[in-house]
Amino acid sequence: MTPAQRPLPDWWEAAQTLVEGCCTLPVGERVRWLEQLCLGLGDQLYPAFLRVLCLVGEQGEALAQQAVASTLTQALASGRLPSGRQTAWGAAAGAATRQQGPIEFLCAWYLHPGHNDSLSANGFDQAARALLGLMAHDPQAHTLYRARLAAAAADPLEGAWSRRDRAALDALVQAWRPGVAAAVPVDAFLQAARQGFPSAPGAAASPAWAGPGWTPGLR
Repeated sequence: MTPAQRPLPDWWEAAQTLVEGCCTLPVGERVRWLEQLCLGLGDQLYPAFLRVLCLVGEQGEALAQQAVASTLTQALASGRLPSGRQTAWGAAAGAATRQQGPIEFLCAWYLHPGHNDSLSANGFDQAARALLGLMAHDPQAHTLYRARLAAAAADPLEGAWSRRDRAALDALVQAWRPGVAAAVPVDAFLQAARQGFPSAPGAAASPAWAGPGWTPGLR
């Protein structure tokens, strides 16, 4: 049984397992190990994988963050980034789905609260800062992921995003420059997203990984 499947998940143990794999396995085996880790969780528990990445990004030591970011770079470069399945924009629940990487998954979770448990603006802010901050520990990870998001924002035919969604993604991409604090692109995304909502979505909801002891700061 994985830590994420326990009634009271040990997030620190899960984060330590992730870090150890990214630090100690031979470089050529790290992406495959990361893939197997996510396959073991399955689509329903993909948010648990995000939770662990956020914990490393928010509270991990610099060397641990660099090791995880470097592994994500390898996954991005090889087209093997662990992803979760979400219902596509405009589709009935389960009718059409898309595989999305950690940042896209988090953005879609916030933008489409009807397709998953709602994610509050505060929850998105905390998690997105942690993920973008983690990517910043490897310049190539930042470059590759920014290009990935830019491609999604520029493609009106892909089907996973509405025009409003793509505008929010583009705002994030334009603000996510090298050396810029993660709060800047996250704020840009939230401001652009709010322009398409009568009110902020998921205002009072907590992420699906929430449990006893949960706070919005992911501690």
